[in-house]
Amino acid sequence: MGIWQDEIDEDQVRRIFADNGVRSIQIKYLSRNHNSKNQIYMGGDLSEVATLPMGDVHFNSGTSQKKFAGGKLIYHAPVPWSWVSPSGLSPAPRAQLIVYPQYKEVRLSGIIQGSPDAPSFFMSIDKRGYEEGRVLIFGTNDAKDTAFGMMLSRFSPAAKALDRYRGKLGEIVTIPINKDAPTDSRASLIRELARIHHTGWMDACELPATRIMRPCRGNRCGGHTLEAHLGITLNGAPAPDFGEWEVKNHGVGSFDRPGTGRITLFTPEPDLGDYAANGTDWFVRQYGVPTEDEKRYNFTGTHRVTGTPLEKTGLELKLAGYDPDTKSITDDGYVGLLNSSDQLVSGWSFSKLLNHWQTKHAFAAYVPSKSQKGTPYQYSYGHRVHLAEGTRFGLFLEAMAGGAIVYDPGIKSELQPNGRWKPKARSQFRIATPSLAQLYDKFAEVNVLEA
Repeated sequence: MGIWQDEIDEDQVRRIFADNGVRSIQIKYLSRNHNSKNQIYMGGDLSEVATLPMGDVHFNSGTSQKKFAGGKLIYHAPVPWSWVSPSGLSPAPRAQLIVYPQYKEVRLSGIIQGSPDAPSFFMSIDKRGYEEGRVLIFGTNDAKDTAFGMMLSRFSPAAKALDRYRGKLGEIVTIPINKDAPTDSRASLIRELARIHHTGWMDACELPATRIMRPCRGNRCGGHTLEAHLGITLNGAPAPDFGEWEVKNHGVGSFDRPGTGRITLFTPEPDLGDYAANGTDWFVRQYGVPTEDEKRYNFTGTHRVTGTPLEKTGLELKLAGYDPDTKSITDDGYVGLLNSSDQLVSGWSFSKLLNHWQTKHAFAAYVPSKSQKGTPYQYSYGHRVHLAEGTRFGLFLEAMAGGAIVYDPGIKSELQPNGRWKPKARSQFRIATPSLAQLYDKFAEVNVLEA
């Protein structure tokens, strides 16, 4: 009697993933050493699996017996993984990514343990764990809160059909669920950006989960409008937007000079210090500057790692646990604001920063925009964009240590008519556009009208 993994065809695979809200799948053909004895190699860095949803990253010293491994720091990131099959779902509660920086390896582990219907026989070294050509397929739903996985036999019609997408040895290849959709997400993104450029001025809008466009108000509408016209819904998930691409808008004065100005990289809220303990309102009224009528407090200012406090706020931005000479980090490292007593008043652990950075910046498109006031506000988008590929957390820390990345918040709290204070958090890490290239392995300006 055969098993479904030996008999399933490509259309059935696509249908199962589509039924679970997956729009694109990633395919990896497994070698003999991918089994329960040896974790599945996923790439050299977390950026190569950035589409996978991850929990909080944890650091600890390695216990590997390999040469030079003892005591070296490794990262663990839980993955909300669930196996899919014709009969339903089987969650894998112990699934995780393990990063070994000293070997430049990311491994997928624990995907079989605790999952009753997991394809354990395809991972067991006593069964079919050494079988060459098994196929691991996975994809994420629209909510980006679950990774759905499937493992197929090399004998299945699906494995044979999907072989046309096979990349280099061990490479993970991304394809859309819809057979008729283009498989090159970079080319697809460029075509969409060209279309949006040709559209010209567009009313400020945003796309909620209902997928019905609505007007947008506020200072973030440039990005929301671009995302809406790319079909990207509003979400706070730390995951890419368009396929594996994170799309970022930045305002410019002229499309002929898209490499000017400063770009917001991400806006994570602190998880350390008094800010994390007491909240935004406490922080901004403690360290912010009041207006003359004292009905509003603002906390702003460009903070760099310089070893001295910023005069405007009296707080020093410190990068702790990173050695710029050896590029090494510690498990208790952080970026934070210190007061005159060297007390951490607001901070971001490396765990939090790494999670946000890797998942949002593995593939990034930086799109310039112009705006014009009116009712409604309008935006247009440039034809010269920057496409960035491949990043590592170490590059972020290096740029932070060198002063290229700054902490440039826009935090406020306003007194309301009812006597209560209404805070607004905006913890921005930003970089000058000409410095973006140092954060990526590949960085290029592309004219979307000519590509």
